[in-house]
Amino acid sequence: MRTEAIAAVAVASSPQARRRRFSPYILTVAFAPLIYAIWWLATSTRFVSPILLPAPQAVWNSFPRVVFADGFGEQVLRTLSEIVGGFLLGATIGFALGMLLSSSSRLRAAYLPALSALEAIPTVILAPIIIAWVGFGVEGKIMQAALACFYAVFITTLSGLGLAEPNAVNLMRSLGASKWQTMTKLRIPTALPVIFGGLQLGATTAIIGAIVSEFIGSTGGLGYLMIRYRGSFDTAAYWVIIFFFLAIGLATYLLIWYIEKKVVFWRRTDITRPDLEKQ
Repeated sequence: MRTEAIAAVAVASSPQARRRRFSPYILTVAFAPLIYAIWWLATSTRFVSPILLPAPQAVWNSFPRVVFADGFGEQVLRTLSEIVGGFLLGATIGFALGMLLSSSSRLRAAYLPALSALEAIPTVILAPIIIAWVGFGVEGKIMQAALACFYAVFITTLSGLGLAEPNAVNLMRSLGASKWQTMTKLRIPTALPVIFGGLQLGATTAIIGAIVSEFIGSTGGLGYLMIRYRGSFDTAAYWVIIFFFLAIGLATYLLIWYIEKKVVFWRRTDITRPDLEKQ
């Protein structure tokens, strides 16, 4: 019994066990004070002009004024609806086109170069055209966000669907499986980790697309508030909105990560247990 207890203590105190108990959140918590110290030092010494970067205390004091302003909740909901609507639209089209082109080498050879060339056009250039077509409402912002996130989901879906082992594909064919059965039972499950990577990237670009479209022309939304605060040189309030965007990006990442954890359960990814990815 004593020997077993000593062995258990030795295993628990081994470097590998300590690494498994180590949470990456510790690094996040340790890094935050460093960022705050650099920020405070840069502003207190006037190394950076307060017009560009206000003091941390000034931003903190501006939070209640910005958050509790009349209509702020409606502005947040408008921006969120643009981001979510654009992401769902762009991701759906990107996934569908990825599946379509992966099913035919002729379609892939015919349309992939054209789609790649269209992606080279900055979405900010298309924003004025989209506004001219559909106006300054939410619809144009959703379209802009969809265009921004479409290609990331499309190209990762197309690439991921080609990762299935040729021997596994041949086995499915020898068993009499149809193309649709091979797609749903083999190719899509194999491609899911890659597709979720595209969804993470697409969500980020959807946020950027929606905000850029609000910068160019809008009557509401967080981007509209940023333009208004910048015009009045209210830099502290401007940075409050920036932190809201950071919160939206973090919430989006965690939501997609959680869905991936439930859907791609065999992968056993866990942001709090990086050692699981090596198993």
